Amino acid sequence: MKNLSLLLLICLSNFVFSQNAKEVEPPYIEVIGTAKREIDPNQIFISITLIEKSIDNKKYSIDAQETKLQQILSDLNISKSKLTLSDFSSSIITEKRKEVGFKQSKQFILLLETAQQVSNLFEKLFDANIKEADVVKIDHTDIVNYNKEVRIEAVKAAKAKAEYITNAVGNKIGKPLEIIEQNADTNFYLGNANRFNMSNTAITLSSSEFKKIIITFSFKVKYLIE
Repeated sequence: MKNLSLLLLICLSNFVFSQNAKEVEPPYIEVIGTAKREIDPNQIFISITLIEKSIDNKKYSIDAQETKLQQILSDLNISKSKLTLSDFSSSIITEKRKEVGFKQSKQFILLLETAQQVSNLFEKLFDANIKEADVVKIDHTDIVNYNKEVRIEAVKAAKAKAEYITNAVGNKIGKPLEIIEQNADTNFYLGNANRFNMSNTAITLSSSEFKKIIITFSFKVKYLIE
């Protein structure tokens, strides 16, 4: 009986010690650091669709438009290697349930670097009655490195915040106990560019028409307080 009571006492003591050990945590501070950067895109993707059409009783074949498109690129000193065929389609035209012909289209993707290039291109295309063109995407060739840099800035911002808060009460921070990334976001805004389709009027672009690429990162960091 005595041995049983002693065993229960030891178990109870260990349980109480374990509970107390869990409750006692080292002092720490938890902060969130955020960094943001805006960059100009240097990759602007233009979708150009060529379709057979008739304007003012004048027919524009796909081949003729493609030849004109190649000439426009040459006039603007844009390398033809920047133009790629993304789609070629053909569909049957019916009238009163009878086949009366085929409708064909070619879609190209053109990669440009500046808003000025886009403006010059759209003006030339409009004059050539090639109006099915849109800005479909913007990007940057060095976006991966920009993301890394902004992440580092966010972590540094968290450390700076933790330091001046703890210094204000006469303490200093120790090693980080936890680092968690939050709300990672890289927005590729087209701004007004996503409405440029030249269906009715010629478009003149400036660099301000393209919203900058906005990179934002946040990190929650827990630091030991010494």
